[in-house]
Parts: sequence; structure tokens; C-alpha cells
Amino acid sequence: MAITSNWCRCTSCHAGYGWKDNSFDFSDASRIDCLVCHDTTGTYKKTPTACGKEKPGLDLVTIAQNVGRPSRATCGACHFCGGGGDGIKHGDLDSTLIHADKSHDVHMGGKDFSCQKCHKTHAHKIAGVSTTSAVSEGRIGCEDCHPKRPHAEDNPIIKSLNDHCDAVACQTCHIPTFAKAKPTLMSWDWSKAGIDPEKGSKMEKGECYPKHFKKKGVLTKGQNVKPVYAWYNGKQHRYLAGDPVDLDGTTTLNGPDGNIKDPDAKITPYKLHQGVQPADAVYKYLIIPKLWKGYWKHFDWNKASEAGMKAAGLKYSGKTAFVKTDMYWRLNHEVVPKEKALSCTDCHKKDGAINFRALGYQGDPAVVGGRKKHQALRD
Repeated sequence: MAITSNWCRCTSCHAGYGWKDNSFDFSDASRIDCLVCHDTTGTYKKTPTACGKEKPGLDLVTIAQNVGRPSRATCGACHFCGGGGDGIKHGDLDSTLIHADKSHDVHMGGKDFSCQKCHKTHAHKIAGVSTTSAVSEGRIGCEDCHPKRPHAEDNPIIKSLNDHCDAVACQTCHIPTFAKAKPTLMSWDWSKAGIDPEKGSKMEKGECYPKHFKKKGVLTKGQNVKPVYAWYNGKQHRYLAGDPVDLDGTTTLNGPDGNIKDPDAKITPYKLHQGVQPADAVYKYLIIPKLWKGYWKHFDWNKASEAGMKAAGLKYSGKTAFVKTDMYWRLNHEVVPKEKALSCTDCHKKDGAINFRALGYQGDPAVVGGRKKHQALRD
């Protein structure tokens, strides 16, 4: 699923006016929507299907007279509610963070951090580390504020946690669960779209759609979810339009790079989003369907695929298959106080939080040895 041929529906969430096709001029300053970030009245709204244009009837004079620095609420207007509802997309970002307490997030709740406290901004370039698009405006990490060995050195048990930092990301221990306050989307089955939902399928409170939604298929959500863990060295493998897919297995769209032998990789927590989406059964790549003013109108995958692939400049065989996909969303928010972080026994026990064998260890590293010893044995 991609923006191509669905421009005006997708670009309603982005900070630009008139982004209706791939000829959009990003260098044209008149296309920049300043108010979407700098409105402090809370009244500025976008029209969902108008290529980024503001909602009619707004008091733009009053809004313009009350611009200011972005707050968690203004950042969250997009980032908390992307994907169709509060907390739906990321899993560690939702409206709870506007007025969070310390137990929910030590930074935004405990210390009242603004988003830009960590996401440093220079000349409107906002630093971050995305798992779904290229990082071009600067990278941030826990080490920007915390030392590489952040734990006390005067206690041998606590001191050992500093050694963990060589192979374990800070987030792994300090984000033991995610979606603590709001449910997040965990799977999306597009193959069930176009089918009338069963009687009794109701809209969930605060959401834009029920579990089975004719326009989008079957969507399942989770709350207080335990992360999946993977090695991550700061790079991602990203699926690009036209790349091959596994018609019979699962295609990973943005897998983290790294493994147990990679000295730069650390065990990192993720929300794993599982999907079922259309692919070309002959050319064996994902289909980019025309959804807006396309499939959502006529519910014909063939018509939607033909129109979308033509806009994308890719061949369409006329034969559609549905394939499984995985998407990794790295967890960085909802950091809990140290008292609620994972303890030694949470991981180093039978069926603990981390499956060490799946990460390449021969067993629990507390028993078989850490990564350096493990690498030496393998080499």
C-alpha cells in the first residue's frame, strides 16, 4: 500500500498544500503548511481528502495570531493519531502522552519534556530515526543525553548492567510493554476487504473503524503488548516498489539490520505488525492499488490494481494473490521508571522475556556466555 494514485487522501496528513501528484514542488515555500505545527489554539484542522488543504470555516486570522512553538499536542495531532486512530500506528505514541504521568513515560510525564527536547531541530530539519523511511535530518539516540555506562559502578549487580549496554539497547529493558493506555494495530488483513462484515460488528470507542471494515478488511489490535526483539545496528532493510515478494512465505518490509556477530548491533524492542496485502501473482511483487476513489468505491481488486500500477509505472499481469508481510516499528517512547524496567529474572529464566536462541545464542547468555564469548566459539 503506497501513496501513488492515492495522493489527496494520503497527503491530508502531511505539512503541505496541494500535494496531488508526483510533480509536487517541495522547494516552493508557499506549499508549506506552517499552521499544522505552530497552531496553539487547537482548532486548526485539515480536510481529509483535499490534498492537504485546511478545513473550510476556520478562523485563520485568530489561528495565525496565536502561533507558537509546537507542543506535544500539536506534534501528536499527526503522530499520535496516524493510521486511523489514537495509538493505532506506532504502539508507543498516543494521546496519553499529552498529559502523561511518570509511570507511563519518564520523559514526557516525569520531566514534562517537549518532543523537540530529544528531536533536535535546526532550520526546520527535525532529527529522528525512522524505521520506515530514510533518515535525512539527523539521528538521535539515548546516548545523546545518557552516558554509555549509565548505571552505578559501586554495586556489582547494578554495574553488570553497564556491560549489558554493549549488546542490549536501553529501550529493551526500559520499555517492557507498549500500548499501555491505548490499543494499537497489530495485524491488517486486506484479503478480507470488500466483504460485508458479520452482523453485530460494532465500531470500537475512539476508533475510525470496527475490527472488520469492508473498506480495509480485518484489523486486530492489542494493548499492553510485549515487544519482539531483534538485532539492530542503526540500519534498516526497506522494501521498495517492484522488489520481489515471497508468494508462499512472509516478506519483511523494513527488517532491522544486524546479528549476533555484528559489534554495532544491539538487541532492540519492536512492535511487529503483520499484514496480508495484494501482490502480482505473475510478476511477484507487491501491488500498489488505487484505493481512494478506486477500490473503496467499487471494491474490485482488479480495477484498483490496474489503475494503481499504471500510476506507479509498474506492469500488472491481471492476476492478484494475497501475501503475508511483516513490518517492524522500533519502540522509543513510553519509557518506564527504573523500578518498572525489566529485571534480571525477567529475561534470565525459562521462557523469559527474550528468546535468546532466536537471536543466535546457544542458550541463556548468563549460562553459555555473552556475545563476545559466543563469537569466539563460532569463529
